[in-house]
Amino acid sequence: MTGAGPLYPRCCIPDVRGCPSGQDRYDDVGQVRVQDDQKSAPLRADARRNREQIIDAARTLFVRVGADVPMEQIARAAGVGVGTLYRRFPDRDELISAVLLDNYARLVELARAAEEDRTDPMAALFTFLRSARGLRVSSMLTALSAIDGRTGELPGVAEQRVEVTAVVSTLLRRAQEQGSMRADIGIGDVVLAFGAVSRLVPPIGDDLGEMVFDRLFTLMTEGLRTPGGPLPGHPVEPSDVEELRSRGGVAGLGKPGPSDRIR
Repeated sequence: MTGAGPLYPRCCIPDVRGCPSGQDRYDDVGQVRVQDDQKSAPLRADARRNREQIIDAARTLFVRVGADVPMEQIARAAGVGVGTLYRRFPDRDELISAVLLDNYARLVELARAAEEDRTDPMAALFTFLRSARGLRVSSMLTALSAIDGRTGELPGVAEQRVEVTAVVSTLLRRAQEQGSMRADIGIGDVVLAFGAVSRLVPPIGDDLGEMVFDRLFTLMTEGLRTPGGPLPGHPVEPSDVEELRSRGGVAGLGKPGPSDRIR
């Protein structure tokens, strides 16, 4: 077959991290085909659908179970075979990277949509934050904290983080100029407050957990509105967040890479 690599019998499959030795990286007939052009060739509709299902399942399980969730469990949740999972993502790191990149891409889309709303910047900002919470980015980064130190090196992540932060800064500035949000807060205050609230990840269908999150989210947003009592210290700026990250003082955010900076 053109573009296909060697066909390995089950007993000769190379061991990969996160996959039991000599097992699971094979297709339904007990073999796996390594495609030389696997990453460059366009995905068929069914392959693309499988990839999306795997990423969605991994996103949920990384948060609810942890970064070391068995790959077999991810495959079951995605409704695909383990061999299909490993053909798309040969090891755990590749799957983690794919989930992070997908989350940031979705955040960028949400941010761009929020920036278009010029009628009520505060409402647009809060809507964006609530939608972003659905992606569980902060919680997922906490679950992946052992690996997240390398996210700044992933192609596109640093640029996407900068774009999202710029949009949040723009919405905050518009709302402050409009007088609807406190004048004594900075983008860092919003990022850290939202990150702290978003650590709560109730199980699906947990009405109590959702109610608690709604209360915490409302407390956060009410604290950002005008009027409000004086806050201690000074508005948290991007440099303050970077300083905390560099010292490991912000759980889940990891230490920044050379190009991974909040602007």
